[in-house]
Amino acid sequence: MSENFESVIDPSEQPSGQEDPEGMAAGAQGQPEEASPQEREADEWKDKYIRLLADFDNSRKRMARDLDEARKFANESLLKAFLPVLDNLERALQHVEARDVAENPEYKALVEGIRLTQKQFVELLEKNHVIRVPAAGTSFDPEIHEAVGYTESDSVPEGSVVDVYQEGYRIHNRLVRPSMVTVSKGKSS
Repeated sequence: MSENFESVIDPSEQPSGQEDPEGMAAGAQGQPEEASPQEREADEWKDKYIRLLADFDNSRKRMARDLDEARKFANESLLKAFLPVLDNLERALQHVEARDVAENPEYKALVEGIRLTQKQFVELLEKNHVIRVPAAGTSFDPEIHEAVGYTESDSVPEGSVVDVYQEGYRIHNRLVRPSMVTVSKGKSS
């Protein structure tokens, strides 16, 4: 039952020395060649592979970024627990410096010990990328300051921080605690 079919294309139309490999002349006449089912399936698998590879690469990068962030901020809760200790050291210094400690040399040594402890605490924070939020004398910024009150002031412009009740801190540029401040209303009328 085998029948021989003649080519529809006239061999005289082809350039000399070239044969038409598997119907390429049909594609040259403007009709796109149909991909075989195996080629379509191979293209689908290739597309799935490329997408899977891209998803895997994105997941790997996201995991590395999350791990790096977790390392940076792992001590944040511990830092929040220690900040009140630093606040109390600074309050003790403010209270003692307001008094005349020159009368009693024992107080002077105690004050110097508190000052050195406070300095060591601040240096330890800075070494671990914890910095204070600037507050005193700056313009009020609700992103980093928490206003606990307003006061009229002839010497401080409106919207500026007058008093700082509690220092704010950042770790790796993330706000851990805002500064608690009093803001100027401007000149009294």
